[in-house]
Amino acid sequence: MKIIQGALGGPASERSNVIDHKQPPHPKNIYKVLFLCPDNSICSIMAEALLKRWGGNDFHAFSAGVARGSEIHPFAADLLKTHNVWDQGLRSKGCDEFLAPDSPPMDFVVTVGGRPPVGMPTAWPGKPQVMHWRITDPVLDGKPKEKAYSFNTAFRELETRIKLFVLVYQREALKGIAAAA
Repeated sequence: MKIIQGALGGPASERSNVIDHKQPPHPKNIYKVLFLCPDNSICSIMAEALLKRWGGNDFHAFSAGVARGSEIHPFAADLLKTHNVWDQGLRSKGCDEFLAPDSPPMDFVVTVGGRPPVGMPTAWPGKPQVMHWRITDPVLDGKPKEKAYSFNTAFRELETRIKLFVLVYQREALKGIAAAA
């Protein structure tokens, strides 16, 4: 823990359990998370952007599709821009990019959508925890209001799950730091 000079004199760490949140965590506490859906054009892209926003320095977010999509869905891109979580680095990717021997090992692979994608690989470098988050699949056909509502619903569900996920794993990391002190 970085010692912070307190306004009352003396290091803040001697007065209380103040943590400098600007200091990056120990490298072993940075979780690598891959979000996966069928084509990496909607839900997994939104999840990557949201974890980048809410995960801070404790998480590295990635996304992919079982099959690489041609582009990010325009409704998803607009929604991310509206909520100020758009990242120019977002692009549609296939999961093969994360299966190569030189790929960074993930700590978690999270499938997102109505059901796990068909054809999802079963073996991942680093043997990550694999889990499925049931998220309402956005409506791709229909009236613009229906589509907008369904994309917003998926976005809100993902944001809620990601905030809880971050909270749980940041809390676990803090417990580990406290136990080591």
